[in-house]
Amino acid sequence: MTTLTGRLADLASGALLGTAQITGVSRLSAGFVRVKLTAEAFQKAAWAPGVKLQLRPQRGRMALRTYTPVDWDATRGAVDLIGFTHAGGPGAEWFRRAAVGDACQVFGPRRSIALRDLAGAVLFVGDESSVALACALQSVTSNASYVFEARDPAGLSQLLAGLGIAERVAVVTKAADRTDLLRQAREVAAVGPCALVVTGDAATVHAVRRDSRNWAPAPVQVKGKAYWAEGRAGLD
Repeated sequence: MTTLTGRLADLASGALLGTAQITGVSRLSAGFVRVKLTAEAFQKAAWAPGVKLQLRPQRGRMALRTYTPVDWDATRGAVDLIGFTHAGGPGAEWFRRAAVGDACQVFGPRRSIALRDLAGAVLFVGDESSVALACALQSVTSNASYVFEARDPAGLSQLLAGLGIAERVAVVTKAADRTDLLRQAREVAAVGPCALVVTGDAATVHAVRRDSRNWAPAPVQVKGKAYWAEGRAGLD
């Protein structure tokens, strides 16, 4: 990117994006960081569990990266984000370098996956990039079962337990054929009618949605969103 293009990106971001300050950083595990952002604008923003907040991780570029707030404290104007630092790209690097006192540019909140309109039992399927949304779902319902795929199942299971997601959780090893993931999801769905929420790897989202067409009983509601895809950057 040329110097001129970078300067233009910085000027545009200053006009279009808001500013927040990092007021807390917690290293949850070897691969996950929780960051608290504070801004006066957050006190006035309309928020609901499942909305997205976008941040600009690099100067000289206008590219944004999208995250789901774990919670939203309108009184203090503070939000918590969880980032998977073992993922590639500028977003993961931003979380690795995050330090209290740093400023960052943000856009949102904006509508993404509406969780409050879910009714009855919920089956949540995701991966490391879906952890924050799973936390947000907890604020909506306690009647949820979780199936995750992960490159380090033991590590993700430990992280989820620390975040209060310890019951009705299955974490399987990520595999190209997704056999274990789909089997676990079918077993949960077979117990009774449920809404399906699936996020994470685009290929997994597609596979789960396609497989769910043959579930008995069928999902009463399906919400799906791809957060990343192999070989692509900035999917959302």
